[in-house]
Amino acid sequence: MNQNKGFTLIELVVVIVIIGILAVTAAPRFIDLTDDADKAVFSSIAAAFKGGVKQVHLAWLIRGNNQAVLNFIEISDPVAGGDLSVNSSGYPADTRGTSLTMNSENDCLDVWRAVLDSQDALVAGNNSTDFEATYNGSNTCTYTYTKQPTLTVDYDSNSGVVTINN
Repeated sequence: MNQNKGFTLIELVVVIVIIGILAVTAAPRFIDLTDDADKAVFSSIAAAFKGGVKQVHLAWLIRGNNQAVLNFIEISDPVAGGDLSVNSSGYPADTRGTSLTMNSENDCLDVWRAVLDSQDALVAGNNSTDFEATYNGSNTCTYTYTKQPTLTVDYDSNSGVVTINN
């Protein structure tokens, strides 16, 4: 009995076709992870901003001010341009020490930097354009993640509501 051991050409072709199908369907999930990484970076920064707004408001409640306060919290980021002020509801509104309301794109930028209290906050005007701020009127801002413009953070300084849109 003389029997050859090994695979036939048809068996090898079938295996190669199966491997090809798996590669075509699975490879894109592993090759381009930048979208997932960008979303993770966005989510962590947005969550930090939301938490920071809550911390500022809690500090305002604990101190019992019940009114707008100029230079309420000292911040270390010199780019933000001064200490953080809060409006009459106790939410971050400005950093220049002259206003108690958020009424310009610069106020939006300053509040973002001040709440995150970091020179690495990656906002336009801070030698980076990872986030861009837009003043929407009525003391509200939208922060757009420029790497994926569908990812935004909305901030309403009247109510302190931070909405993360991802």
